Amino acid sequence: MHSIDMLFAYVIGGFGAWAAALMMLVAVQGDRLHRGVLARCALGFGVVGAGMVLSGVVERDARWPILTLAMAAVVGTLVIYRASRQLVGAPAVGRPRRLSEIAALCLALLLAWAAGPRSFALAFHLLCLAVSLGITWTVRRALVAPRNAAEAAMAVTLLLYAGSWAYALHAAVRYHGAEHRHLLYVEPPWLAAYGVMYALLPLLVGAHVLNLANARLDRRLRRQASTDELTGLLTRRALNERAAAWHADVLERERQPAVLLLDIDHFKPINDNHGHERGDEVLRAVSGRLRGTLREGTPLARWGGEEFLVLLDAVSLDEAGATAERMRAAVGATPFAFGDARLPVTISIGVAPWPAGGVFSHAVRESDAAMYTAKHEGRDRVRVAGAE
Repeated sequence: MHSIDMLFAYVIGGFGAWAAALMMLVAVQGDRLHRGVLARCALGFGVVGAGMVLSGVVERDARWPILTLAMAAVVGTLVIYRASRQLVGAPAVGRPRRLSEIAALCLALLLAWAAGPRSFALAFHLLCLAVSLGITWTVRRALVAPRNAAEAAMAVTLLLYAGSWAYALHAAVRYHGAEHRHLLYVEPPWLAAYGVMYALLPLLVGAHVLNLANARLDRRLRRQASTDELTGLLTRRALNERAAAWHADVLERERQPAVLLLDIDHFKPINDNHGHERGDEVLRAVSGRLRGTLREGTPLARWGGEEFLVLLDAVSLDEAGATAERMRAAVGATPFAFGDARLPVTISIGVAPWPAGGVFSHAVRESDAAMYTAKHEGRDRVRVAGAE
């Protein structure tokens, strides 16, 4: 593949980068969560595309497009990298640091340009390799334990991208001939492979970025659907979806599955006398104390209103009752402090077994009946279904 063919491949890749930028701008309209990330990625792809297309369409004897191609490739890739790293859970980088990095890269390329063609070629390859290795390091967790197929595809693509720049730098170090307009010094037949890669890579990476954004948005929506907004506990629907698998696991370990249903005593007067905002504060505070009495990972949901439901993995029903007593004491022992106010809050708890072959809804009804028995007997107490 000769120089003119590589430049034509750059033109194709440039239009692919512009297509990727257009996809980002369209996606921005419907994805508020990643609006900033996708907008910066669109800017990066636009810059890369401009450099690639300009390099391919300007007069072949001109040398200045080499500099614009290099700057566009390095700066555009850095912008895409700094934006898309947030999609794999890496912390965001502030604007001052991003601008200083861009300025440093441009200065390094200008100094290398002034030093001559060979210095410029080596500097360009070193910078591209450094940026590609930075990207690969950022997605290292996705290489080992990807959370979804989008992360895995992105990680593998970027690893190959970094490898291509390592080999290209090796070829540039060994090369001592005339300067190439396309800035690649890889010998045939590998040069043809590079041509195909750079023709397709911008659009491919753009598709990966969108897939990552969609996968992250899907995770967030699922998390929102399964988490109660006020208390941070599971929602009723989320607990219902997990109950069967949890029950099977507890039985397999030959332990006692138990359902605990609890209700805040006299919650309506709290709302009526102190306002709904104070009522919300009580719900959050009770949730915190309940979580503090349970083992990490114990399913705890806001069941509805001021009711909470716990799926308890116990040795026996007696142990489940003892855990319920600790929960009751944790909530009621100390009044809740809201500024200067002290508000005593108690709960009533019903405990019921969920035996093998039993239906979850039946166990919930039994715990609900036990809880109302506790209410009728004076509140602030625990009752176990079937106990005398």
